[in-house]
Amino acid sequence: MMATAASGRSVVLGVDSVDLLLMQRWCAQGLLPFFDSMLESGSLARLSTVSRVLQGAVWPSLLSGRSPGQHGIYFLTQLTNRTYNLDPVQADHSNLDPYYLHLDANGVRCAIVDVPDDMPRKRFKGFQIVDWLTEFKYWRFAMQAGAGKRGARLEMFCKTGGYGPTTQTLDGHRVLRHRLERGIALKGALTQELLARTDLDHLFVVFGESHKAGHLLWQYMDPAHPDHVVAEPYLRDALLGIYQALDRQLAELAASLRPDDNLLIFSDHGMQPNYRGDHFIVPMLQRLGLCEPEQVPVLESLSRTTARPNGAAGPATSSTAAGRLGRAKSLIKRLAPEFATTFLRHRFGVPSRIDWNRTRVFQLPTDRNSYLRVNVRGREPNGIVARGKEYDDVLRLLEAELRALVNVETGLPAVEEVFKVHELFPGPRVDDLPDLAVLWNAGAPINSVQSPSLGRMDVRANEDRPGNHRAEGFVLARGPAIRPNVAKLHADVLQVPATFLALHGVAIPSHFEMGPMYELLADEFKQSEGRAPAGSTPPDQAHLPARPVPAHQATPDPSA
Repeated sequence: MMATAASGRSVVLGVDSVDLLLMQRWCAQGLLPFFDSMLESGSLARLSTVSRVLQGAVWPSLLSGRSPGQHGIYFLTQLTNRTYNLDPVQADHSNLDPYYLHLDANGVRCAIVDVPDDMPRKRFKGFQIVDWLTEFKYWRFAMQAGAGKRGARLEMFCKTGGYGPTTQTLDGHRVLRHRLERGIALKGALTQELLARTDLDHLFVVFGESHKAGHLLWQYMDPAHPDHVVAEPYLRDALLGIYQALDRQLAELAASLRPDDNLLIFSDHGMQPNYRGDHFIVPMLQRLGLCEPEQVPVLESLSRTTARPNGAAGPATSSTAAGRLGRAKSLIKRLAPEFATTFLRHRFGVPSRIDWNRTRVFQLPTDRNSYLRVNVRGREPNGIVARGKEYDDVLRLLEAELRALVNVETGLPAVEEVFKVHELFPGPRVDDLPDLAVLWNAGAPINSVQSPSLGRMDVRANEDRPGNHRAEGFVLARGPAIRPNVAKLHADVLQVPATFLALHGVAIPSHFEMGPMYELLADEFKQSEGRAPAGSTPPDQAHLPARPVPAHQATPDPSA
Protein backbone atom coordinates (compact mmCIF):
# COMPACT_ATOMS: atom_id res chain seq x y z
CA MET A 1 0.00 0.00 0.00
CA MET A 2 1.43 3.37 -0.94
CA ALA A 3 1.55 6.11 1.64
CA THR A 4 0.39 9.49 0.45
CA ALA A 5 0.16 12.80 2.25
CA ALA A 6 -3.24 13.59 3.71
CA SER A 7 -3.27 16.88 1.80
CA GLY A 8 -0.81 17.02 -1.09
CA ARG A 9 2.94 17.28 -0.88
CA SER A 10 5.09 18.34 2.06
CA VAL A 11 7.51 21.02 0.88
CA VAL A 12 10.20 21.78 3.45
CA LEU A 13 12.49 24.73 2.76
CA GLY A 14 15.40 24.87 5.17
CA VAL A 15 16.98 28.27 5.92
CA ASP A 16 20.10 27.26 7.80
CA SER A 17 20.79 29.52 10.82
CA VAL A 18 18.18 32.17 10.01
CA ASP A 19 17.59 33.79 13.38
CA LEU A 20 13.98 34.13 14.49
CA LEU A 21 14.52 37.28 16.55
CA LEU A 22 16.42 39.01 13.75
CA MET A 23 13.81 37.93 11.23
CA GLN A 24 10.96 39.23 13.40
CA ARG A 25 12.73 42.58 13.82
CA TRP A 26 13.16 43.04 10.09
CA CYS A 27 9.61 41.85 9.44
CA ALA A 28 8.34 44.54 11.80
CA GLN A 29 10.25 47.09 9.70
CA GLY A 30 8.58 45.82 6.51
CA LEU A 31 11.84 44.48 5.09
CA LEU A 32 10.90 40.80 4.76
CA PRO A 33 7.37 40.63 3.32
CA PHE A 34 7.23 36.87 2.70
CA PHE A 35 8.51 35.90 6.14
CA ASP A 36 6.09 38.45 7.58
CA SER A 37 3.19 36.86 5.70
CA MET A 38 4.18 33.45 7.08
CA LEU A 39 4.25 34.86 10.61
CA GLU A 40 0.85 36.49 10.10
CA SER A 41 -1.04 33.74 8.26
CA GLY A 42 0.89 30.60 9.15
CA SER A 43 1.77 28.79 12.36
CA LEU A 44 4.99 29.08 14.34
CA ALA A 45 6.80 26.49 16.43
CA ARG A 46 9.87 27.61 18.33
CA LEU A 47 12.37 24.77 18.41
CA SER A 48 14.74 23.93 21.18
CA THR A 49 17.71 22.01 19.86
CA VAL A 50 20.57 19.76 20.92
CA SER A 51 22.87 22.49 19.59
CA ARG A 52 22.43 24.27 22.92
CA VAL A 53 24.71 21.55 24.29
CA LEU A 54 26.55 20.21 21.24
CA GLN A 55 26.33 22.61 18.31
CA GLY A 56 27.30 20.11 15.62
CA ALA A 57 24.69 17.55 16.64
CA VAL A 58 21.54 19.19 15.28
CA TRP A 59 21.53 17.86 11.71
CA PRO A 60 22.51 14.25 12.57
CA SER A 61 19.76 14.31 15.21
CA LEU A 62 17.19 15.68 12.77
CA LEU A 63 18.09 13.15 10.11
CA SER A 64 18.04 10.13 12.40
CA GLY A 65 15.47 11.11 15.03
CA ARG A 66 18.07 10.26 17.68
CA SER A 67 20.16 12.21 20.17
CA PRO A 68 23.99 12.49 20.19
CA GLY A 69 24.56 9.47 22.44
CA GLN A 70 23.14 7.39 19.60
CA HIS A 71 24.94 8.97 16.62
CA GLY A 72 28.15 10.26 18.26
CA ILE A 73 28.51 13.49 16.23
CA TYR A 74 29.05 16.86 17.88
CA PHE A 75 31.52 18.83 15.72
CA LEU A 76 33.37 19.00 12.40
CA THR A 77 36.58 17.72 13.98
CA GLN A 78 36.42 15.26 16.82
CA LEU A 79 38.72 13.32 19.06
CA THR A 80 38.82 9.77 17.74
CA ASN A 81 37.80 7.58 20.64
CA ARG A 82 40.64 5.64 22.35
CA THR A 83 43.22 8.00 20.82
CA TYR A 84 44.39 11.59 21.23
CA ASN A 85 43.97 12.22 17.49
CA LEU A 86 41.74 14.90 16.03
CA ASP A 87 40.08 13.77 12.82
CA PRO A 88 37.48 15.23 10.44
CA VAL A 89 34.02 13.79 10.91
CA GLN A 90 32.16 12.48 7.88
CA ALA A 91 28.49 11.78 7.43
CA ASP A 92 28.95 8.03 7.75
CA HIS A 93 30.17 8.42 11.34
CA SER A 94 26.71 7.76 12.78
CA ASN A 95 25.77 4.79 10.58
CA LEU A 96 22.07 5.47 11.25
CA ASP A 97 19.27 5.51 8.71
CA PRO A 98 17.80 8.95 7.93
CA TYR A 99 14.08 9.58 8.29
CA TYR A 100 13.54 9.79 4.53
CA LEU A 101 14.43 6.11 4.06
CA HIS A 102 11.31 5.31 6.10
CA LEU A 103 9.27 7.54 3.79
CA ASP A 104 10.90 6.01 0.73
CA ALA A 105 10.26 2.45 1.91
CA ASN A 106 6.57 3.28 2.27
CA GLY A 107 6.16 4.67 -1.24
CA VAL A 108 6.57 8.36 -0.42
CA ARG A 109 8.62 9.82 -3.29
CA CYS A 110 11.27 12.17 -1.92
CA ALA A 111 13.72 14.83 -3.07
CA ILE A 112 16.47 15.65 -0.56
CA VAL A 113 18.80 18.53 -1.44
CA ASP A 114 21.82 19.78 0.53
CA VAL A 115 20.72 18.62 3.97
CA PRO A 116 23.92 19.04 6.03
CA ASP A 117 25.63 15.95 7.41
CA ASP A 118 23.92 13.72 4.86
CA MET A 119 25.35 11.26 2.36
CA PRO A 120 24.10 9.19 -0.59
CA ARG A 121 22.08 6.12 0.41
CA LYS A 122 22.12 3.03 -1.79
CA ARG A 123 18.60 1.99 -0.79
CA PHE A 124 17.13 5.41 -1.54
CA LYS A 125 15.03 5.53 -4.71
CA GLY A 126 14.39 9.27 -4.77
CA PHE A 127 16.23 12.39 -5.94
CA GLN A 128 19.19 13.49 -3.83
CA ILE A 129 21.98 16.07 -3.91
CA VAL A 130 24.71 16.07 -1.26
CA ASP A 131 27.21 18.87 -0.49
CA TRP A 132 26.54 21.12 -3.45
CA LEU A 133 25.96 24.53 -1.81
CA THR A 134 26.60 23.72 1.85
CA GLU A 135 28.46 25.61 4.56
CA PHE A 136 30.52 22.60 5.66
CA LYS A 137 31.46 19.44 3.80
CA TYR A 138 30.65 16.23 5.65
CA TRP A 139 30.86 14.26 2.40
CA ARG A 140 31.55 15.22 -1.21
CA PHE A 141 29.35 16.45 -4.04
CA ALA A 142 27.07 13.65 -5.17
CA MET A 143 23.79 13.40 -6.98
CA GLN A 144 21.32 10.67 -7.76
CA ALA A 145 18.28 11.40 -9.87
CA GLY A 146 16.19 8.40 -8.88
CA ALA A 147 13.43 7.75 -11.38
CA GLY A 148 13.55 11.28 -12.78
CA LYS A 149 14.36 11.89 -16.45
CA ARG A 150 16.19 15.18 -15.96
CA GLY A 151 19.19 13.68 -14.17
CA ALA A 152 21.92 14.47 -16.69
CA ARG A 153 20.83 18.07 -17.22
CA LEU A 154 20.41 18.69 -13.50
CA GLU A 155 23.84 17.26 -12.79
CA MET A 156 25.37 19.75 -15.20
CA PHE A 157 23.31 22.50 -13.57
CA CYS A 158 24.39 21.54 -10.05
CA LYS A 159 28.08 21.46 -10.86
CA THR A 160 27.95 25.21 -11.53
CA GLY A 161 27.28 25.78 -7.81
CA GLY A 162 29.56 26.55 -4.90
CA TYR A 163 30.66 29.78 -3.22
CA GLY A 164 34.15 28.78 -2.14
CA PRO A 165 36.43 30.04 0.65
CA THR A 166 36.36 33.59 1.94
CA THR A 167 39.22 36.03 2.32
CA GLN A 168 38.65 37.96 5.54
CA THR A 169 38.91 41.46 4.08
CA LEU A 170 36.39 44.06 2.96
CA ASP A 171 36.81 42.97 -0.66
CA GLY A 172 36.57 39.33 0.39
CA HIS A 173 33.28 40.00 2.14
CA ARG A 174 31.92 41.90 -0.86
CA VAL A 175 32.70 38.86 -3.00
CA LEU A 176 31.11 36.64 -0.35
CA ARG A 177 27.80 38.52 -0.45
CA HIS A 178 27.72 38.25 -4.25
CA ARG A 179 28.45 34.52 -4.16
CA LEU A 180 25.86 33.83 -1.48
CA GLU A 181 23.15 35.68 -3.41
CA ARG A 182 24.14 33.73 -6.52
CA GLY A 183 23.90 30.50 -4.51
CA ILE A 184 20.39 31.38 -3.36
CA ALA A 185 19.34 31.98 -6.96
CA LEU A 186 20.85 28.67 -8.11
CA LYS A 187 19.21 26.71 -5.31
CA GLY A 188 15.91 28.42 -6.02
CA ALA A 189 16.06 27.58 -9.72
CA LEU A 190 16.73 23.92 -8.93
CA THR A 191 13.86 23.88 -6.43
CA GLN A 192 11.52 25.30 -9.07
CA GLU A 193 12.51 22.38 -11.31
CA LEU A 194 11.67 19.92 -8.55
CA LEU A 195 8.35 21.59 -7.75
CA ALA A 196 7.36 21.28 -11.40
CA ARG A 197 7.71 17.50 -11.23
CA THR A 198 4.64 15.36 -10.65
CA ASP A 199 6.49 12.38 -9.19
CA LEU A 200 7.48 13.85 -5.80
CA ASP A 201 5.57 13.81 -2.50
CA HIS A 202 8.15 15.15 -0.01
CA LEU A 203 10.79 17.78 -0.79
CA PHE A 204 13.43 18.96 1.68
CA VAL A 205 15.74 21.64 0.25
CA VAL A 206 18.18 23.49 2.51
CA PHE A 207 19.52 26.97 1.74
CA GLY A 208 22.84 27.26 3.58
CA GLU A 209 23.77 30.83 2.62
CA SER A 210 22.36 32.43 5.77
CA HIS A 211 24.69 30.26 7.86
CA LYS A 212 27.90 31.60 6.35
CA ALA A 213 26.52 35.14 6.18
CA GLY A 214 25.64 35.15 9.86
CA HIS A 215 29.11 34.02 10.87
CA LEU A 216 31.13 36.40 8.69
CA LEU A 217 29.00 39.51 8.02
CA TRP A 218 27.54 40.23 11.48
CA GLN A 219 29.99 42.99 12.43
CA TYR A 220 28.89 45.34 9.64
CA MET A 221 25.31 45.65 10.91
CA ASP A 222 26.06 45.62 14.65
CA PRO A 223 27.53 48.93 15.94
CA ALA A 224 27.98 47.43 19.43
CA HIS A 225 30.25 44.65 18.21
CA PRO A 226 33.95 45.10 19.12
CA ASP A 227 34.88 44.29 15.51
CA HIS A 228 32.28 46.64 14.02
CA VAL A 229 33.37 48.14 10.71
CA VAL A 230 31.75 51.25 9.27
CA ALA A 231 31.30 50.41 5.60
CA GLU A 232 29.23 51.32 2.58
CA PRO A 233 25.60 50.08 2.44
CA TYR A 234 26.55 46.99 0.40
CA LEU A 235 28.48 45.63 3.41
CA ARG A 236 26.54 47.40 6.16
CA ASP A 237 23.34 45.73 4.98
CA ALA A 238 24.98 42.51 3.76
CA LEU A 239 23.30 40.18 6.27
CA LEU A 240 19.94 41.87 5.70
CA GLY A 241 20.56 41.51 1.96
CA ILE A 242 20.98 37.74 2.32
CA TYR A 243 17.77 37.51 4.37
CA GLN A 244 15.97 39.58 1.71
CA ALA A 245 17.31 37.38 -1.09
CA LEU A 246 15.96 34.35 0.77
CA ASP A 247 12.67 36.14 1.37
CA ARG A 248 12.24 36.86 -2.36
CA GLN A 249 13.26 33.36 -3.38
CA LEU A 250 10.96 31.65 -0.92
CA ALA A 251 8.09 33.89 -2.03
CA GLU A 252 8.62 32.76 -5.64
CA LEU A 253 8.73 29.11 -4.58
CA ALA A 254 5.62 29.47 -2.44
CA ALA A 255 3.80 30.98 -5.43
CA SER A 256 4.52 27.75 -7.35
CA LEU A 257 2.87 25.49 -4.78
CA ARG A 258 -0.40 23.70 -5.37
CA PRO A 259 -3.43 24.50 -3.18
CA ASP A 260 -3.16 21.16 -1.36
CA ASP A 261 0.57 21.45 -0.59
CA ASN A 262 1.88 21.86 2.96
CA LEU A 263 4.74 24.35 3.26
CA LEU A 264 7.21 24.25 6.15
CA ILE A 265 10.03 26.79 6.57
CA PHE A 266 12.65 25.31 8.90
CA SER A 267 15.63 26.85 10.69
CA ASP A 268 17.92 24.63 12.76
CA HIS A 269 19.18 27.44 15.03
CA GLY A 270 19.79 31.18 14.96
CA MET A 271 22.64 33.71 15.15
CA GLN A 272 23.95 36.28 17.61
CA PRO A 273 27.23 38.09 18.35
CA ASN A 274 30.14 35.71 18.90
CA TYR A 275 30.84 36.40 22.55
CA ARG A 276 32.30 33.45 24.44
CA GLY A 277 35.07 32.61 26.88
CA ASP A 278 36.68 29.58 25.31
CA HIS A 279 40.08 31.27 25.63
CA PHE A 280 39.86 30.97 29.43
CA ILE A 281 39.59 27.18 29.50
CA VAL A 282 43.31 26.30 29.40
CA PRO A 283 44.30 29.00 31.95
CA MET A 284 41.52 27.77 34.24
CA LEU A 285 42.61 24.14 33.94
CA GLN A 286 46.19 25.16 34.71
CA ARG A 287 45.21 27.09 37.83
CA LEU A 288 43.15 24.14 39.03
CA GLY A 289 46.09 21.78 38.49
CA LEU A 290 44.07 19.62 36.12
CA CYS A 291 46.51 19.78 33.21
CA GLU A 292 50.28 19.85 32.81
CA PRO A 293 51.28 23.49 33.50
CA GLU A 294 53.60 23.89 30.51
CA GLN A 295 51.09 22.92 27.85
CA VAL A 296 50.93 25.51 25.08
CA PRO A 297 48.51 25.67 22.16
CA VAL A 298 50.20 24.68 18.92
CA LEU A 299 49.71 28.12 17.40
CA GLU A 300 51.58 29.67 20.31
CA SER A 301 54.40 27.13 20.12
CA LEU A 302 54.81 27.97 16.45
CA SER A 303 55.07 31.64 17.35
CA ARG A 304 58.01 30.88 19.63
CA THR A 305 60.33 30.29 16.69
CA THR A 306 62.01 33.10 14.85
CA ALA A 307 64.04 33.07 11.66
CA ARG A 308 67.80 33.20 12.13
CA PRO A 309 69.97 35.00 9.59
CA ASN A 310 70.79 31.68 7.87
CA GLY A 311 67.11 30.83 7.53
CA ALA A 312 67.04 28.24 10.29
CA ALA A 313 64.43 28.46 13.00
CA GLY A 314 65.35 29.09 16.59
CA PRO A 315 63.56 29.89 19.86
CA ALA A 316 62.23 33.38 20.30
CA THR A 317 62.71 35.20 23.56
CA SER A 318 59.87 35.00 26.03
CA SER A 319 59.33 38.74 25.78
CA THR A 320 58.44 38.50 22.10
CA ALA A 321 56.39 35.28 22.12
CA ALA A 322 53.08 36.85 23.11
CA GLY A 323 53.47 39.63 20.56
CA ARG A 324 54.31 37.19 17.80
CA LEU A 325 51.28 35.08 18.69
CA GLY A 326 48.99 38.10 18.55
CA ARG A 327 50.42 39.26 15.24
CA ALA A 328 50.17 35.75 13.77
CA LYS A 329 46.53 35.41 14.78
CA SER A 330 45.73 38.90 13.50
CA LEU A 331 47.40 38.23 10.16
CA ILE A 332 45.56 34.93 9.74
CA LYS A 333 42.26 36.57 10.66
CA ARG A 334 42.71 39.38 8.11
CA LEU A 335 44.26 37.61 5.15
CA ALA A 336 43.83 33.85 5.28
CA PRO A 337 40.88 32.30 3.46
CA GLU A 338 38.25 30.99 5.80
CA PHE A 339 39.19 27.35 5.22
CA ALA A 340 42.68 28.04 6.61
CA THR A 341 41.47 29.65 9.83
CA THR A 342 38.85 26.93 10.23
CA PHE A 343 41.53 24.27 9.76
CA LEU A 344 43.79 25.85 12.37
CA ARG A 345 40.95 26.30 14.85
CA HIS A 346 39.78 22.71 14.51
CA ARG A 347 43.15 21.01 14.13
CA PHE A 348 44.83 22.71 17.06
CA GLY A 349 41.95 22.91 19.50
CA VAL A 350 43.57 20.30 21.74
CA PRO A 351 46.64 21.79 23.41
CA SER A 352 49.96 20.31 22.38
CA ARG A 353 52.94 19.26 24.49
CA ILE A 354 50.67 17.69 27.08
CA ASP A 355 52.12 15.36 29.69
CA TRP A 356 49.26 12.90 29.63
CA ASN A 357 50.50 11.16 32.77
CA ARG A 358 49.81 14.38 34.73
CA THR A 359 46.74 15.63 32.84
CA ARG A 360 43.27 14.92 34.17
CA VAL A 361 41.26 17.21 31.83
CA PHE A 362 41.94 18.62 28.39
CA GLN A 363 40.13 20.87 25.92
CA LEU A 364 38.53 19.72 22.67
CA PRO A 365 38.07 21.75 19.44
CA THR A 366 35.08 24.03 19.36
CA ASP A 367 33.68 27.11 17.67
CA ARG A 368 30.95 28.07 20.16
CA ASN A 369 30.46 26.06 23.35
CA SER A 370 33.60 24.86 25.10
CA TYR A 371 34.16 21.11 25.32
CA LEU A 372 36.13 19.34 28.04
CA ARG A 373 37.30 15.75 28.06
CA VAL A 374 38.41 13.86 31.15
CA ASN A 375 41.54 11.74 30.68
CA VAL A 376 39.74 8.55 31.70
CA ARG A 377 41.64 5.38 32.50
CA GLY A 378 40.77 2.65 30.01
CA ARG A 379 39.19 5.09 27.54
CA GLU A 380 42.11 7.36 26.72
CA PRO A 381 45.47 5.80 25.78
CA ASN A 382 47.19 7.25 28.87
CA GLY A 383 44.16 7.89 31.05
CA ILE A 384 44.71 8.54 34.75
CA VAL A 385 41.19 9.31 36.08
CA ALA A 386 39.20 6.30 37.23
CA ARG A 387 35.54 6.01 36.30
CA GLY A 388 33.13 6.38 39.16
CA LYS A 389 33.78 8.65 42.14
CA GLU A 390 37.03 10.15 40.84
CA TYR A 391 35.46 10.97 37.46
CA ASP A 392 32.37 12.45 39.14
CA ASP A 393 34.50 14.54 41.50
CA VAL A 394 36.43 16.06 38.58
CA LEU A 395 33.19 17.02 36.82
CA ARG A 396 31.73 18.50 40.01
CA LEU A 397 34.86 20.61 40.52
CA LEU A 398 34.80 21.87 36.94
CA GLU A 399 31.10 22.68 37.06
CA ALA A 400 31.43 24.61 40.33
CA GLU A 401 34.43 26.61 39.11
CA LEU A 402 32.83 27.44 35.78
CA ARG A 403 29.58 28.58 37.39
CA ALA A 404 31.56 30.81 39.74
CA LEU A 405 33.22 32.76 36.91
CA VAL A 406 32.06 36.38 36.60
CA ASN A 407 32.54 38.61 33.58
CA VAL A 408 34.48 41.49 35.13
CA GLU A 409 33.17 44.05 32.63
CA THR A 410 29.48 43.30 33.28
CA GLY A 411 29.43 41.79 36.77
CA LEU A 412 27.25 38.96 35.39
CA PRO A 413 28.02 35.24 35.27
CA ALA A 414 30.37 34.44 32.40
CA VAL A 415 28.80 31.01 31.95
CA GLU A 416 25.13 30.50 31.17
CA GLU A 417 25.04 26.73 31.67
CA VAL A 418 27.29 23.71 32.23
CA PHE A 419 26.19 20.35 30.84
CA LYS A 420 27.27 16.86 31.88
CA VAL A 421 27.00 15.42 28.41
CA HIS A 422 27.05 11.73 29.32
CA GLU A 423 24.07 12.16 31.65
CA LEU A 424 22.05 14.09 29.08
CA PHE A 425 22.73 11.88 26.07
CA PRO A 426 23.31 8.26 27.11
CA GLY A 427 23.77 5.71 24.37
CA PRO A 428 26.23 3.42 22.59
CA ARG A 429 28.21 6.35 21.12
CA VAL A 430 28.44 8.39 24.32
CA ASP A 431 32.21 7.96 24.60
CA ASP A 432 32.58 9.75 21.26
CA LEU A 433 31.26 12.90 22.97
CA PRO A 434 32.85 15.42 25.35
CA ASP A 435 32.33 14.89 29.07
CA LEU A 436 31.42 18.52 29.78
CA ALA A 437 30.00 21.28 27.57
CA VAL A 438 30.10 24.95 28.56
CA LEU A 439 27.56 27.45 27.21
CA TRP A 440 28.99 30.95 27.64
CA ASN A 441 26.87 34.00 28.38
CA ALA A 442 26.72 35.72 25.00
CA GLY A 443 25.31 39.02 26.24
CA ALA A 444 28.66 40.82 26.09
CA PRO A 445 32.32 40.22 25.17
CA ILE A 446 34.27 38.19 27.75
CA ASN A 447 37.81 39.55 28.13
CA SER A 448 38.27 39.34 31.90
CA VAL A 449 36.84 36.84 34.38
CA GLN A 450 37.26 36.27 38.07
CA SER A 451 36.12 33.95 40.84
CA PRO A 452 36.85 33.56 44.56
CA SER A 453 39.11 30.55 44.06
CA LEU A 454 40.75 31.35 40.74
CA GLY A 455 41.22 35.09 41.11
CA ARG A 456 41.21 37.27 38.01
CA MET A 457 42.21 36.22 34.50
CA ASP A 458 42.60 38.71 31.65
CA VAL A 459 42.71 37.24 28.13
CA ARG A 460 41.29 39.36 25.33
CA ALA A 461 39.07 37.42 22.96
CA ASN A 462 40.35 37.10 19.40
CA GLU A 463 37.58 35.43 17.42
CA ASP A 464 37.80 34.92 13.68
CA ARG A 465 34.00 35.05 13.24
CA PRO A 466 31.92 37.96 14.55
CA GLY A 467 28.66 35.98 14.57
CA ASN A 468 27.84 32.65 16.17
CA HIS A 469 24.87 30.42 16.85
CA ARG A 470 21.92 31.09 19.12
CA ALA A 471 20.35 27.80 20.08
CA GLU A 472 16.77 28.32 18.97
CA GLY A 473 15.32 27.15 15.69
CA PHE A 474 11.81 27.42 14.31
CA VAL A 475 9.24 25.99 11.94
CA LEU A 476 6.84 28.25 10.06
CA ALA A 477 4.07 26.22 8.44
CA ARG A 478 0.85 26.52 6.51
CA GLY A 479 -1.31 24.20 4.43
CA PRO A 480 -4.35 21.88 4.66
CA ALA A 481 -2.69 19.58 7.19
CA ILE A 482 -1.47 22.44 9.41
CA ARG A 483 -3.50 23.85 12.29
CA PRO A 484 -3.86 27.60 11.58
CA ASN A 485 -2.72 30.41 13.87
CA VAL A 486 -0.54 28.34 16.20
CA ALA A 487 1.77 30.87 17.85
CA LYS A 488 2.75 29.62 21.32
CA LEU A 489 4.12 26.18 20.47
CA HIS A 490 7.50 25.22 21.92
CA ALA A 491 8.82 21.99 20.45
CA ASP A 492 12.06 20.07 19.99
CA VAL A 493 14.11 19.55 16.84
CA LEU A 494 13.84 15.77 17.43
CA GLN A 495 10.12 16.10 16.75
CA VAL A 496 10.75 17.40 13.22
CA PRO A 497 11.51 14.08 11.46
CA ALA A 498 8.58 12.41 13.21
CA THR A 499 6.35 15.24 11.96
CA PHE A 500 7.56 14.66 8.39
CA LEU A 501 6.54 11.00 8.68
CA ALA A 502 3.20 11.87 10.27
CA LEU A 503 2.35 14.20 7.38
CA HIS A 504 2.48 11.18 5.08
CA GLY A 505 0.78 8.69 7.38
CA VAL A 506 3.96 6.68 7.92
CA ALA A 507 4.39 4.98 11.29
CA ILE A 508 7.04 6.42 13.61
CA PRO A 509 9.80 3.84 14.09
CA SER A 510 10.45 2.71 17.64
CA HIS A 511 13.99 4.12 17.73
CA PHE A 512 12.79 7.72 17.22
CA GLU A 513 13.17 9.50 20.54
CA MET A 514 10.30 11.97 20.18
CA GLY A 515 6.93 11.99 18.50
CA PRO A 516 5.44 14.51 16.02
CA MET A 517 4.44 18.08 16.77
CA TYR A 518 0.79 17.09 17.11
CA GLU A 519 -0.17 20.62 18.16
CA LEU A 520 0.91 21.80 14.70
CA LEU A 521 -1.31 19.35 12.81
CA ALA A 522 -4.94 19.97 11.88
CA ASP A 523 -7.45 17.98 13.95
CA GLU A 524 -8.89 16.03 11.04
CA PHE A 525 -5.41 15.07 9.93
CA LYS A 526 -4.32 13.98 13.39
CA GLN A 527 -7.32 11.68 13.67
CA SER A 528 -6.17 9.69 10.67
CA GLU A 529 -2.44 9.94 11.37
CA GLY A 530 -2.26 6.62 13.20
CA ARG A 531 -3.41 4.60 10.18
CA ALA A 532 0.09 3.75 9.06
CA PRO A 533 0.30 1.95 5.73
CA ALA A 534 1.91 -1.42 5.33
CA GLY A 535 5.60 -1.29 4.54
CA SER A 536 9.05 -1.87 5.94
CA THR A 537 8.69 0.67 8.75
CA PRO A 538 7.61 -1.23 11.89
CA PRO A 539 4.29 0.18 13.14
CA ASP A 540 5.06 -0.61 16.79
CA GLN A 541 5.11 3.03 17.88
CA ALA A 542 2.89 4.88 15.48
CA HIS A 543 1.51 6.97 18.35
CA LEU A 544 4.83 7.83 19.98
CA PRO A 545 3.84 10.71 22.28
CA ALA A 546 5.48 14.09 22.22
CA ARG A 547 7.31 14.64 25.51
CA PRO A 548 8.03 17.98 27.19
CA VAL A 549 11.02 19.87 25.84
CA PRO A 550 14.08 18.86 27.91
CA ALA A 551 15.14 21.67 30.24
CA HIS A 552 18.74 21.55 29.04
CA GLN A 553 17.62 22.26 25.49
CA ALA A 554 14.98 24.91 26.18
CA THR A 555 15.83 28.52 25.41
CA PRO A 556 14.15 31.46 27.13
CA ASP A 557 11.24 33.00 25.24
CA PRO A 558 12.24 36.66 24.71
CA SER A 559 8.60 37.63 24.26
CA ALA A 560 7.52 36.11 27.58
